[in-house]
Amino acid sequence: MTRTSSKKLNMTKMELKKLKSILPTLKQKPTSTPIEIVLETIRYIRQLEDQLIDRFQMNISNSTSQSSLFDLSTDSSSSSTSIPLQDIGNSN
Repeated sequence: MTRTSSKKLNMTKMELKKLKSILPTLKQKPTSTPIEIVLETIRYIRQLEDQLIDRFQMNISNSTSQSSLFDLSTDSSSSSTSIPLQDIGNSN
């Protein structure tokens, strides 16, 4: 094995180890294959994406219903409604 390929292999192992350390389902598992780590990473990213979409849709829904109530109680001469972006950081 050449020095370059050995270095790449070591970097790959380190990267897989880092990934495993941040995946909730694999953190406590003593051993995992590289394919398990990659597949679990994909699943976790999809789960986070779904959570993000749900939160965004919920925020849009709440903002829209609040602004609709506001529009009903005031003279709504302007029809544009601005929906502020909200921080969706670590709320778990």
